[in-house]
Amino acid sequence: MKALILAGGSGTRLWPLSRSDYPKQFLKLDGKESFLQKTVKRNLRLVDSKDLYIITGSGYYLDVAGQIKEIDSSLIDNIILEPEKKNTAPAIALAARFILEKGGDDLLFISPADHLISPLEQFVQVVEAAKQIAAEGTLVTFGVRPHAPETGYGYIHVAETPKELKGTPVIQFIEKPSKESAMAYLEEGSYFWNAGMFLFSMRLFFEELKIHAKEINKVAEGTFEAIVHRFHQMPDISIDYAMMEKSKKVRMISLDLNWSDVGSWDNVYDMLPKDGAGNATLGEVEVFETRNSLILGTSKRLIATIGVENLLVIETGDVILISKKEESQNVKTVVAALTKQGRREVDEHITTHRPWGSFTILGEGNRYKMKKIVVFPLHKLSLQMHYHRSEHWVVVTGTACVTIGEKVRTVHEGESIFVPKSAIHRVENPGKVPLEIIEVQVGEYLGEDDIVRLDDAYGRTEEVIAAH
Repeated sequence: MKALILAGGSGTRLWPLSRSDYPKQFLKLDGKESFLQKTVKRNLRLVDSKDLYIITGSGYYLDVAGQIKEIDSSLIDNIILEPEKKNTAPAIALAARFILEKGGDDLLFISPADHLISPLEQFVQVVEAAKQIAAEGTLVTFGVRPHAPETGYGYIHVAETPKELKGTPVIQFIEKPSKESAMAYLEEGSYFWNAGMFLFSMRLFFEELKIHAKEINKVAEGTFEAIVHRFHQMPDISIDYAMMEKSKKVRMISLDLNWSDVGSWDNVYDMLPKDGAGNATLGEVEVFETRNSLILGTSKRLIATIGVENLLVIETGDVILISKKEESQNVKTVVAALTKQGRREVDEHITTHRPWGSFTILGEGNRYKMKKIVVFPLHKLSLQMHYHRSEHWVVVTGTACVTIGEKVRTVHEGESIFVPKSAIHRVENPGKVPLEIIEVQVGEYLGEDDIVRLDDAYGRTEEVIAAH
């Protein structure tokens, strides 16, 4: 069996913590492992690393590679890049063709990168049972028995009550329902949450594409390289709509364990430990006469609450979201409105992660921008230049090796250096501790696209849109 992780989602349901440039799958809510890393480790219980693949967008490649390298660097060779975002059906077709060309018509297990599942031993048992069902020539989907009338999940309607570790015929796939419908589904007993996971043979997958998704199949019949070049012709459609709800060969297996797609702040509240008053807190938080609330801060700013209940407070340094806890599904409404306004906060954090470290915007105004730059030990930024700005660097912690033109200089803590406009320059950290620099940019244009990379250790010399 091969396993495929879908890691291309832009994940705005946990906004403002999750944003388009750094979506949910990369977040480490427990401070230890990201959702992606948990998913990789979970899949490595099912297959060897050589049989585990990850598909993502090109804009997320460095984030994916950086996180999976912490687990097994060989996995980097199994990253598949979508030419553009086209939903799950085209992504799976592209990945399946890539995997087939690497050898063998194996079963393929597909799972999203940003779900939580436990206990893992039981998860493995269910997938092993699903393999047996798929080997009989069926498309297996995974359903979770609902314990609440959730409106944030899709549902699967099955023909009969599932028997333990057995496949059940599927009647219908249902999109996120109204509250009234969700309550009826909960009482009826034959409706399950759609876990977004699938298991089938790749041969059967392409046979069913030919029957039910002709527009996708027309592109997917070619080689992997041919699909990449024609990927723009693919429709933007999920695998549920494109094939699963049309095929007569679909069976559902019940995933009777702890599962969450962590698709709302209510889900985050449920997964975190609570105090005696039912409050879940992270960060610099003090609560007084506060009950059943989620208070989460990611900066060093102190958050204090008095006399509130059932409240959601999320602070990220540049955004504060305050809501009734039960309204958390409506975060998407806020994101949609801010997107129409062209607000930076929809896509970008004030802290941006790079393969060499990170930078944080501390302040900006007319003709200036101030950042804190952190460079990992033994890492370096690209050799670069800017047409419209000069830069002043002050080393706060560590030692910097700075190249400006033909000259190389060592800059120690408390020392500064000036980089003129249009000068070719680079900074690197030769030390064993993180290098921290305060950068002040001055110029008529300070956009992150004013950069020309001449040499880059991370293969970004053709990019001109990302900072440093």
